[in-house]
Amino acid sequence: MDIVFRINEFIMLLYFTGLSVLAYDLALRNRQARKVSFYLIAGATALHLVTYISLIFSLSRIPVFTTYEGMFTLSLILSILGILYYYKNESEQVLFGFIFLSFIFFSIFTFHPEPLTREVEATMMMNELLIIHVGLALLAYVLFFISALHSLIYLIQHDNLKKKRFNRTFFSLFSIETARKIMLRSLVIGLLTMTVSILLGLYWGIQIMGMDIIWDVKVIGTAFVVLLYIVLFIYLKKMRNTYIFAMLNIVLFIFCMINYLFVSQFSSFHIWT
Repeated sequence: MDIVFRINEFIMLLYFTGLSVLAYDLALRNRQARKVSFYLIAGATALHLVTYISLIFSLSRIPVFTTYEGMFTLSLILSILGILYYYKNESEQVLFGFIFLSFIFFSIFTFHPEPLTREVEATMMMNELLIIHVGLALLAYVLFFISALHSLIYLIQHDNLKKKRFNRTFFSLFSIETARKIMLRSLVIGLLTMTVSILLGLYWGIQIMGMDIIWDVKVIGTAFVVLLYIVLFIYLKKMRNTYIFAMLNIVLFIFCMINYLFVSQFSSFHIWT
């Protein structure tokens, strides 16, 4: 596995260098730096994808059944989506947001303390229902991130319009109406996806652990996150303040990531390794 670790280190280096060059472009508006950063990020993503596929063959399963494996999968999805977004809209700010979070997840996976194995604990055994449950949860996290990212874009564009600041940043980002639509739609789909994932996970967990699964701290934490999102939508419907909604949506995403990354450590069911 040492060679795999070295490859992952090289991928991390490519991501980090790409992010650094992209940050240089964002600061000094250098078109050549933008091209170099995109090629570095694209190369890192391609190697990332190859590594992911090789890991599937090595483990003889899809690497999604622990928190670390979930981070690896999420990082790949975010990188691919970031490149697709940039290819369509040429917004380096959006690309930076996707790749930065991808880099964080990939770094945590690379330096995780436990080796990956073909076998997982009995509560994590592979079956079709579990694959659907985990897959929907990961998709929901990606949609929550997309929603939070466009919430940030909405806030930036709102501020630009309010101050009549029509600079390069204004024209390189989505319009405020487009940001609002994507923010709301991705959040609605993500919320529905996460709800279905929780219900499927509960059904699967009851078969394995019995009713004790209901009191698992990760289940409670995720259900609480879904409840907060529902409350946020009720707030938007009653108050119709999209600006405050966007700010709270970003805060909720941070809380969602805390639940995903840290609450899992106290779970007897959603184990890290």
